[in-house]
Amino acid sequence: MNVDSPFKALPDLIAYAKANPGKLTFGSAGIGTQTHLAGENFAYSAGVDMTHVPYKGESYAITDVMGNQISTAVINLSAAINFIKSGKLRALAVTSRERSSQLPDVPAAAETIPGFENAGWFGLLAPTGTPREVVDKVYRDSAKILNSDEFRAQLAKQGMAPVANTPAEFAAAIRAESAYWAKVIKERKLQAN
Repeated sequence: MNVDSPFKALPDLIAYAKANPGKLTFGSAGIGTQTHLAGENFAYSAGVDMTHVPYKGESYAITDVMGNQISTAVINLSAAINFIKSGKLRALAVTSRERSSQLPDVPAAAETIPGFENAGWFGLLAPTGTPREVVDKVYRDSAKILNSDEFRAQLAKQGMAPVANTPAEFAAAIRAESAYWAKVIKERKLQAN
């Protein structure tokens, strides 16, 4: 949020959005990006109607929210953290399941919207038919790196945390997330342009 915004906490923004459907805007890094879908997921989960303003990257959304051109923006923590810490942006919530260790005073959205979580992720995928021993070796080697103190420290600086789940756990997570997003996209009537 812009630091001069009247919204001091997430419940304030939600209450206003419910009383004024479609009046609030949220910027993202562009149509179909993780930040766009996170904003739509927030609107869906909070039961509010907000207008999406797509940008060609997060930096443009950050500039316009600081300049009060848009009401709010959904920004990856790594892109926003320096602006938040320097007092140029006000964070109302993080979308991870729990508070971020880098911004411990900023509540998780789940503290206001029970069960809400919208965490971006990266994963390693292989073509169907890749031999099991190759998949297992890539998993073991990746998990070793992901669980190293040095790698964890580097991720933490960017507001990220490693998850070294097994190939089967990762496949199940992708299936569950795909089903969830299909529901959000249908309910929010989202279409690719």
